[in-house]
Amino acid sequence: MGKVCIVTDSNASIPQDILDKYPIEVIPHVIRMGRDRHEETPDMTVDHLFQLLREKQSSGQFVLPELEAPNINDILDCYQRVTRRSDEIVSIHMSSHLSPMWAQSRKAAEMMMGRYRLRVIDSLSTSLGLGVLVELAAKAADDGANLHEIARIINGAVPHLYVTFFAETLNYLERSAHLGAAQSVLGTMLGIKAMLTMEDGKLIPLEKVQSREEVVDKLYDFVAEFAFIEQVGIVQHRYEQTQEMFLDRLKESKPKISPRLLHYPPSLAVHLGPSVMGVVVYEGIV
Repeated sequence: MGKVCIVTDSNASIPQDILDKYPIEVIPHVIRMGRDRHEETPDMTVDHLFQLLREKQSSGQFVLPELEAPNINDILDCYQRVTRRSDEIVSIHMSSHLSPMWAQSRKAAEMMMGRYRLRVIDSLSTSLGLGVLVELAAKAADDGANLHEIARIINGAVPHLYVTFFAETLNYLERSAHLGAAQSVLGTMLGIKAMLTMEDGKLIPLEKVQSREEVVDKLYDFVAEFAFIEQVGIVQHRYEQTQEMFLDRLKESKPKISPRLLHYPPSLAVHLGPSVMGVVVYEGIV
């Protein structure tokens, strides 16, 4: 059979040239709002997500969006499709603490064991972090690495991914980052922005800031800690001016860093809400 096939999900931020070069299969998440379900396709923007949510709320349905895995048969169909090219699959997914995709993919893989060799990996990350792992896996597969070699590369890269976000809509964080309800209400009243990081795939609140200038300072300090950076991605929603301030600061003091401007995936917005800015760093393996 052919080279190892790489599968991921719609949360991954992957450059189009990588998708054009390597045969990466992408399984879409499902976003539920009340009784309605929407696939996270490339056409579904985060603004569309929040517009649908506003329409729900204006009709008296005060719900927050929730992230779901697709039906297990959809995952099985994807795996069956790629097994036409290879009997080995590496499937890498959004942090299992934020998405049920990894667990659902594990169930699908167990149903196919014996006929094919599958490895389902929890990225413990999101967005660019997940995308970096998928890109590493695709390149290794293209070079002829086997399933175990690819898994070793991915597991070695996971500890070198770092993520931090600032979020303004604190009621989302009550669910995704276990922010207390009283903290959420008070913080919203005071215009506080919560700083979060990812530890072992979980969103952890760190501290609070009030101005967007402080957001720039904190994000710059976060990036400046790294002596060697291979990739940096910026995620934002309604933070365009703050993003420009941050880019100017980086360009002035660290001109060798070329950040990627990432789209804000709905599968992440489900956890953080609107009005967000964050940075993902892959420091690489020296």
